[in-house]
Amino acid sequence: MRHTVAGMLMCLLSCCAMVHAQQEPAADSTATPASQDSTALTEPLPFTTAGRVDTISAEFHPSKSPGLAMLFSAVLPGAGQAYNESYWKVPVVLGFGIYFASSWLHNNRLYKDYRDQYKASITPSIPGGDGRLLNIREFYREQRDTFTWYFAILYFINIADAFVDASLYDFNVGDDLSIRLMPEVPTRLTLRVTF
Repeated sequence: MRHTVAGMLMCLLSCCAMVHAQQEPAADSTATPASQDSTALTEPLPFTTAGRVDTISAEFHPSKSPGLAMLFSAVLPGAGQAYNESYWKVPVVLGFGIYFASSWLHNNRLYKDYRDQYKASITPSIPGGDGRLLNIREFYREQRDTFTWYFAILYFINIADAFVDASLYDFNVGDDLSIRLMPEVPTRLTLRVTF
C-alpha cells in the first residue's frame, strides 16, 4: 500500500514539474520597427542586427498573475491550474486529493474501531489489553497520519505549481534561440542569452 501511494505521489510530482506545453505564443519580440517620425530620429535607437530590434531590456508584464493563481489554488485546489489554462492538471490534483482524503477517512475509521476494541480488551486479568489489537490500532493511526502528510504535500505542490505555471505562462519557446555579444560600453562586452 505504501509503495503504491509513494509511486502515485512521485507520478504527481513529475506531472506537476512539466512545463505547460500548450502555451499561446507570445508576441514576436524581434519584430522590425515601423515607420519613424522626426522626433524619434533624435533619440538613440535600440541595437539592431539584420533588421531586428533588441527588446531584451524591455519591461515584462505577465498576462497571468502568479499571486492570483496561488490564491485560487489555496482556496480551492485545482482552481489555480484552471486559471492558468492547464486544464489537464485539474483532474490530477482533484483525483489525488480525493484519494488521499478518502484513504484518511478509511484509516481513521479503522483506527477508531480498533481503539475501541483495544479499550474493551483491557480487563483486571489482562491490564495491558490485547497486544495484537494495540498493534493493529497503531498501524491504522500511522496510516492515517501518513495520508495527512500526503494531503498537505499535495496542497502545497498545488499552490507552487499554480505559481510557477502563472510565472511561465508567457515564456517564449520559439525557434529563435540565439547567443549574441552586445557592446554596452566600448571597453566592455556583455554576453546575453535569449530564449
